[in-house]
Amino acid sequence: MSRRRERGSASVELVGLVPLVALGLVLLMQLLTAVYTVQAASQAARDAARAHSLEQSPHAAAQRSLPGAVRLARVETFGPHHGVRVTVEAPAVLVLGDRLITREVVMP
Repeated sequence: MSRRRERGSASVELVGLVPLVALGLVLLMQLLTAVYTVQAASQAARDAARAHSLEQSPHAAAQRSLPGAVRLARVETFGPHHGVRVTVEAPAVLVLGDRLITREVVMP
């Protein structure tokens, strides 16, 4: 008789587990998007600082360096040693937290 009471319990467990798995996948996607954007911003800042040290346009260098999904928001130069601060906007997939990421590099 106890076997009969357990009928359908797997379905109930599955219904309870699906939202947790979906939430885990969304959080993983958020993390991967954030890491991707930080790496892209760091590379764009290095390329912009190098261009600035060679007396070329840091804005153009940063723009060329970024992948299509990451949008360049701002490029600022500072200091006597060819410092560049690059701010990028993460793809729209990143909805948790701030989508703007800033990296700076000083090139001697």
